[in-house]
Amino acid sequence: MELPALKLLPVPIFMSDEAGILQFVNDSWMTDIGAATGEYWPDLFPELTPADHSRLWQTCMVDGQPLRVTYQARPHQGPDMWFEMVLQPTADADGAQHLLGALIDVTGQTIIEAEASAILEAAVDAIVIIDETGCIENFNQSACRMFGYQLSEVIGKNVSLLMAEPHRSHHDRYLEHYLATGEGKIINIGRELEAIDAQGRMFPVYLAVSEIHATGRRRFTGIIRDLSEQQASRQALAEQREKLAHVGRLSIMGEMTASIAHEINQPLTAISMYAQAGLKLIDRGDSLNKLKDALEKLNVQALRAGAVIERIQRFAKAQDGVRELIEPNALLMELLKLAESDARLHNIELAVELAENMPPLYVDPIQIQQVALNLIRNAIDAMNEIGCRNGRRIIIRSSRPASDLIEIAVSDLGPGVAEDQSDLLFTPFHTTKREGMGMGLSICRSIISDHGGELNYYNNGMNSDEPGATFYFRLPVQFDE
Repeated sequence: MELPALKLLPVPIFMSDEAGILQFVNDSWMTDIGAATGEYWPDLFPELTPADHSRLWQTCMVDGQPLRVTYQARPHQGPDMWFEMVLQPTADADGAQHLLGALIDVTGQTIIEAEASAILEAAVDAIVIIDETGCIENFNQSACRMFGYQLSEVIGKNVSLLMAEPHRSHHDRYLEHYLATGEGKIINIGRELEAIDAQGRMFPVYLAVSEIHATGRRRFTGIIRDLSEQQASRQALAEQREKLAHVGRLSIMGEMTASIAHEINQPLTAISMYAQAGLKLIDRGDSLNKLKDALEKLNVQALRAGAVIERIQRFAKAQDGVRELIEPNALLMELLKLAESDARLHNIELAVELAENMPPLYVDPIQIQQVALNLIRNAIDAMNEIGCRNGRRIIIRSSRPASDLIEIAVSDLGPGVAEDQSDLLFTPFHTTKREGMGMGLSICRSIISDHGGELNYYNNGMNSDEPGATFYFRLPVQFDE
C-alpha cells in the first residue's frame, strides 16, 4: 500500500491491519525502527502483548477517536527508545479498516522522568504529588513508611485522608479557592500541622506545598517532615527550663531568707502584743469594745503575715508554665511586695516609674516576676558592693519603646558592668558574687527568650551622667489593645 502524502513526513508513520501486520511504513519509520511491511509490528515493543494490541485495536475502532500510549521500542538496529504512539482508525479505498500510527520520540523525557522518580523514591522526606482535584498521583517510599500505607492504597485517593481535622474537612475548599484566586492557605506556605496515619495515630508534621506545571496540567507537590522527635525534644527542653526556673526561684528565696524573716517577724510580733493585750483586758474585765479592738488588730496582723507567706509560696512552688493575659504594671506592683522587704533590710529605696495605658501581655506571670525580682536583687547587691556611695535608690520602669513591645527596666547606682565581664554576663555558672551560682541571669535570659523577648543591659554612663547600670527585658505585645 502506498501513501505518498505520509512517506516523507519526518516522524515514523505506520499502518497495520487487525492482525498487527504492517501494511505501510514511511522513510522515517525505516530509519528509526527498521521493520518492513509484512512484519508483525508489536514484536518491536517488548511490553506490548498480543492482548494489548487487541485492546488498542478495539478501543480505536469502537470509539473512533485517536489514542495515545507510550511504550519502549526495540528497533532492528540501534539502542532501545521510548515512543509515544498516536493511534487512530482509518480505512482504505476498499473500506477495509486499518490502524494508523505516528511515533513521537520521548526517550529523553522518559529518562528524565525515570531519574526524577528515582530521586523521589530516594528522598528522606515524604513526598506526595496530587492533581488539581486533590487526588494522589505519586507517593514515595518515605511517605509509605511515615503514614503506614501501601502505594496501591493511596493512589487515586483524596489527599485529605492524610490530614487531621479541621484541615481534612476544609482541604478541597482550600484547593478550589487557590485555583480560583491564587491565594494560598497552605500552598506556597510552609507550616506545622497535625497529620494522621493509617492506624489513626495523629502526629506533628511540617508541610511545604508548591505548585508544578508539567505536561499541560496543574499539580501540587507536598514535602512532609515528621516533627515527632523535634516536638519531644522541645517538650523535654521546656520541662528542663521549668525545673531550672524553679531552682532559680528557690535560690532567690534562700538568698532573701533574712529579709523574709524580718518581713514575717513584724506581724508575728504585733500578733503576740495584741494577744497579750487582749488577755490583760479580759483579766481586768475591761469593756468588750476594747477587747474587740485588740482582736481586730490581731486579725489584721495575722492576715498580713498570711499574705506574705502566701506570696512566697506562690512564687517558690514548682508549677507547669501557665501563660495568661496580665497587665504588666499590676504584675510589677505585686512583685514589689516581695522585693521591698529585701530593699528595706539594706536601707535601699525602690522607686517605680510606670507608663500609662499599657496593653496586656500573654506570659507566665510567676516566671516574669522571677526575672524582675532577680534584676532587682542584683541591683541591690551591686549597690552594696560599693557601700551605696552613689546613692540608695533603684528605679523600676515600664515603658513601650515600640507599638509591639513592652519594656521592663531596673536601674541601679552601683559600679556598672566592667568591660571584661560583658561577654560573660549571661553565661551559665559565671558569677561576680562570692556566693552566687552564676545561673540567675542565664535562667532569666532563657525565660525571656522562651517568651519571644530579649534580656540585655547598658551602663548608665552611655546615656546619661548617672553611675550604675540598667538591666531591661522586652516582651512582644501579642494581643490588640
